[in-house]
Amino acid sequence: MRWPRQIASAAAVTTVLAGPPIVLTYTAGWPLPTRPTQEHLRQWLSDPLTEDTLIAGLVLLAWMLWLLITGITLRTTVTRVAATIRRLRRLPLPTPMQATATGMAGAAALWAPTTTATTTDAPPAPTPTSTGEHLRQTADAGVDVSGGWIPADTAHQIAAAGTLVWLRRRRLYRPPSPGHPRDDSDLAALPPTVTAVQAALADTPPAPAAPLAIPIGGIGLTGPAAIDAARGILLTALLQALRDTTQHTTVVTSRTDLRALLGGHTLPLHDLPGLTVTDTPADAITTITRPHHPDAASPMLLTHSPTEPDTAARLATALAHTQGVLIGTWTHGPTWHITPDGYTARGTGGGRTRLCVLTATAARDLLAVLTLTPSTPPAVAVPRQRPPAPIPPPEASSPKLFTLRVLGSPTLWAAGRLVTIRRAAALQVLVALAVYPDGATTHELATTIWPGLPRHTVARRLYTTLSDLRKDITATGHPHPIVHTDDRYHLDHQHIDVDLWHLNAAIDHATTAVANHPHAHQAIIDRYTGDIAANHTWPWLDPIRENTRRHVIDAHTTLATSAPDPHARLHHLQNALRLDPYNEHLHHQAADTLTTLGRPHDADALLTRHHQRLIDAGITSPRPITR
Repeated sequence: MRWPRQIASAAAVTTVLAGPPIVLTYTAGWPLPTRPTQEHLRQWLSDPLTEDTLIAGLVLLAWMLWLLITGITLRTTVTRVAATIRRLRRLPLPTPMQATATGMAGAAALWAPTTTATTTDAPPAPTPTSTGEHLRQTADAGVDVSGGWIPADTAHQIAAAGTLVWLRRRRLYRPPSPGHPRDDSDLAALPPTVTAVQAALADTPPAPAAPLAIPIGGIGLTGPAAIDAARGILLTALLQALRDTTQHTTVVTSRTDLRALLGGHTLPLHDLPGLTVTDTPADAITTITRPHHPDAASPMLLTHSPTEPDTAARLATALAHTQGVLIGTWTHGPTWHITPDGYTARGTGGGRTRLCVLTATAARDLLAVLTLTPSTPPAVAVPRQRPPAPIPPPEASSPKLFTLRVLGSPTLWAAGRLVTIRRAAALQVLVALAVYPDGATTHELATTIWPGLPRHTVARRLYTTLSDLRKDITATGHPHPIVHTDDRYHLDHQHIDVDLWHLNAAIDHATTAVANHPHAHQAIIDRYTGDIAANHTWPWLDPIRENTRRHVIDAHTTLATSAPDPHARLHHLQNALRLDPYNEHLHHQAADTLTTLGRPHDADALLTRHHQRLIDAGITSPRPITR
């Protein structure tokens, strides 16, 4: 509770401000006479160092120190009050669309699957947590990243683009031949800025997309964050072009301007839909003056404001019927002054708007993800899996006190009874410690769950989360299964049983076996009961989840390769397709097997369904899917 500390602080400040004058007035009074006479002055000049003058000097010094403390306190108070007033003025009232979206999000929360558990045998209804409320507030206002600030709708577009990167990797994965190593070079994590955005929006509904409103005739951007806002406008426009492919929105800029925005690092942006890059700014002006398709939106020019009057006049003519963002003062149109946090005063009414602002590093991170998802609408996210069926309790004969299941819906059991996990972050801690059996340090665990946040804040969050998790578990009357030794948190292997550990043991046995034993591969398949933490969009888990899925796919394809007849081969391939319905190589193998069995129509139907699934998920195939 904060109010006792606030009362104590107020009492201390009052004592410091009111105590010294009361004591001084009561004990010494005012140090000088009210009206000093000439006699007083002659006495002081003849003998200045008397007892009375020394006391008066000490009292004056005490009064001056009190005045200094009072001035510092008043200045601090005025600064805090002014900051509070500015923050309250910036609180936006919800628009009708935002109110509708909030209502839809609340309705979705009523049926969304939950990962909490009760002390009874039936899963409970979702319980709001402080962590979940914080994420929803962050999603409504925007996302703060180390390289700037991103509005909520743009952040959701970025998170969806990151999801599509992993779907494309799943589609392009090819299981290796027996006895050959697997190529997992594409399992690298996404750039830090992207993972920070995904973590802030994990398990939150998408926000309604807002169009990028740039006035016709061009605007100038000035102020300390002018270039940062230009990067944000570039990213937002490209995301809008990917989302709305029917409009063919095009951002026209030059290599010189891109170099000034993104630095010396070169990105493969020439194939990015919605972007046209010319050699020079003059060529960019020429490009926007050319006729464009009547059904397409007018192009938007992004460049630096020209300093030569002739070039500025030519640019003003070119922007007469199109949009333009000019870094610098624009003498032929409005100019927005951008503050470091992205706010700008614009328009005749003086309204304030907050723009997306990004540093060069953050912009490169986000654009790198867009280059990995060409010609895809990032607004289309992967369809969520259906809520898993209730998991039966573990057998009473289990030798361990606790049972943690992370394959599928994460659940913790204590002596055969489900344990309530109130915080979403606490559930992440359990899954992370199951994924890393050797444990993790405080810094590793905190930055894994809260990437992109300042280090001095995530450690406190972790301690609070672990404290609440301890209360949830010890409330069942059992000891805590998480131990802290050698500055590392880890699960107590003597008292907890984890399904993922058994799966990893089966994978190690199959990969280290001298001979290719079908029973070893079948053991992997039997141990796999679902994705790790299914239906949770935690970005740190994506590489681990995909790596585990590939091991199980490899087990299916190995059994299919060694199958004695085409029917058995088709059976194993169909099981692999149920595990990953996006993989293109598996579909071609299954189609070839169907053709071998004399079922060409079924093979064509299989490839057609796969192609449609890719379209529904927002993935475009590099070529028509045919046999």
